[in-house]
Amino acid sequence: MKVSVIIPIYNAEKYLKKCLDSVINQTYKNLEIILVNDGSIDNSENICLEYKKMDDRILYFYKSNSGVSDTRNFGIINCTGDKIFFLDSDDYIDKDLIEKLVEKSIEG
Repeated sequence: MKVSVIIPIYNAEKYLKKCLDSVINQTYKNLEIILVNDGSIDNSENICLEYKKMDDRILYFYKSNSGVSDTRNFGIINCTGDKIFFLDSDDYIDKDLIEKLVEKSIEG
């Protein structure tokens, strides 16, 4: 089961590396990591592009600023996962969170 992790990004350079590290280091590896830059004017784009080079599970999109809801919807339109997980760019998750969520979803 592929999980699409959708991360809307707007001027998050202070937190973005910690967020992305927490996702790429998940124990559950069948991930599609969708980064949607919502018109950031800080260094967020460079950080996204740096991580995209490091991990081929990352898809990067840039769009004009339209708010977090529209940005999440953009991510949904462009994802191919069986499940969707939203994460804000200033948050981070435990290394086994997605694995636990997948297990729970299978248990029903």
